[in-house]
Amino acid sequence: MKKTIQMLLCAAGVMLMAASCENSKVYTVNVSGEGADFYPDSSLVLIYRDGADFRFEQPVAYAYLDKGTFSMSFQDSVTRQYEMLFESDLEDSMFQFFNLFSDRAPLHFQFSRKYDVVNTYVTGSRDNEELYLYYNRSREAYEKVDSMDYEIDLWRIERYGNKYGWPEEGSEEEAILEAMYDRREAVYDSISNTSDYAQWRADRMRTHKTLAGLAELKDDIYYQIQLYKSDQVDSIDRSMLDLLDEYGKKYPGNDMFINTTEELAALERTRPGMPAPDFSAPALDGERYSLSELIEGRIAVLDCWASWCLSCRQHSVELIPVYEQYKDKGFTVVGVAREFESLDDMRHAIESDGYPWIQLYDLDGVEDIWNLYSLSIGGGGIFLIDSDGRIVEKVKDIASVKAYLQQHLD
Repeated sequence: MKKTIQMLLCAAGVMLMAASCENSKVYTVNVSGEGADFYPDSSLVLIYRDGADFRFEQPVAYAYLDKGTFSMSFQDSVTRQYEMLFESDLEDSMFQFFNLFSDRAPLHFQFSRKYDVVNTYVTGSRDNEELYLYYNRSREAYEKVDSMDYEIDLWRIERYGNKYGWPEEGSEEEAILEAMYDRREAVYDSISNTSDYAQWRADRMRTHKTLAGLAELKDDIYYQIQLYKSDQVDSIDRSMLDLLDEYGKKYPGNDMFINTTEELAALERTRPGMPAPDFSAPALDGERYSLSELIEGRIAVLDCWASWCLSCRQHSVELIPVYEQYKDKGFTVVGVAREFESLDDMRHAIESDGYPWIQLYDLDGVEDIWNLYSLSIGGGGIFLIDSDGRIVEKVKDIASVKAYLQQHLD
């Protein structure tokens, strides 16, 4: 990871210099902080664009911690959202984000830590201070949950030497740990759904239509999208969609509004009953193929996967016996791998896992297939498509594919 980060940092400087040349209206965004001495002094602080895939994309700015303090700057030409995180968290796959807006007012972070949770206070523009008004009210509301998480971590460290250990299946200790998690979830749900904080937050988003409110609303909608990926936009809370329309009138060109509406459109495109969005992509044989020509007249599975997504590959492997059983009865599979920089890992995965169907690829996202199918920056997704080219479902369990084929092809 450290080698990857170092390479990204070098590229980031080049990108920022190019941006300053292309736009005469650019301004400097200054970000500083103190109190982060619970991280190693050698740790980096990194700023990425909102929604970036940290494994492959360059940070827009970085700084080294010096006794818990840092200072950095980057350039922008419009106020937009970014995500800041610490290298230590990135290496541990913790991904604790500190969001910020790129406006002209200097932004300063003051950090402290309690129950292994970072508390954050900021001084800066109205929008950045409003963003952390939400953050800190949330921390106050969920302090009981934080303390329960801390107790669970201590319990696991005491027994297993680290906070990721898990007891044997069916053991008495597993029952104890699961009961601790059940109590934690009950407290979390009560705060999220019925607390004074939840009502305060909902009212604040309605009455203070700031960029911070739009950021909170965006997060709520994205969470619901994750819940209803295989359903339709109508499953999402209507009041959220109405409020998004109101924010859109105030911030029609803002990235957060545009990206959220595009994600909702993608969700609608991939709901059951809709024609599977067509695309063309290259294959390992050097030719380009369109999805429609590969599946025409047959029941099909579109298997979007990635060599680095082990859960995706597990589902793909589970598809192999189903494919072999039904490939001569009117069924096919089209694989699309989302890879970065090189196809070597894709080739190795195909050889290792033994996929027998055609494999297309989306290298560095240039084909935009993941956005087309509402997969965001995830590893992938599996779509069952009927013989008329319409989506049946986004597959969660390969058993549902087999059941559908038994009903229509046996």
